[in-house]
Amino acid sequence: YVPENYSPLLRPMEPHIREIYRRISTELPDTQILYLMPFMIDAVPEKLPFHKTLDEFRGELRNLAIENGAAVVDMQQDYKEAQKTTATSELAIDGIHPTNLGHKVMADAIEAVIEYK
Repeated sequence: YVPENYSPLLRPMEPHIREIYRRISTELPDTQILYLMPFMIDAVPEKLPFHKTLDEFRGELRNLAIENGAAVVDMQQDYKEAQKTTATSELAIDGIHPTNLGHKVMADAIEAVIEYK
C-alpha cells in the first residue's frame, strides 16, 4: 500500500452516505443508527502504512455519523485495547476479517452502545 497512489477515500462516497442517513431519518424516524467504524487489526506488518489514510477516513466518517445522530462504535480503539493482551493473529489473520475471538470483541463493543427500549 502506497498512500500517494490513492485519492481521498471519502470524497466519492460522501453524497451516498448523506443520502443513506437522510432516508433512514425520513423513512424510519424511530430507528436507532449504529455506525461501526472501519478498522484494521495490526496482524500484517505490510498493511501498517494504511493506518494514516484509514485514520483520516475514519475521522470524516465519525463526523458524518455524529452529525446524523448515529451511535458510533470505534472498533479501532476496541481492537487496540484487545491487542494489549491478545495476539493479533487471534483477532484477525489478515488484519481485516475478524476471527471468532475478533467477532466476540466486536459484539461486546456493539452491545455496550445499543439502547434497548
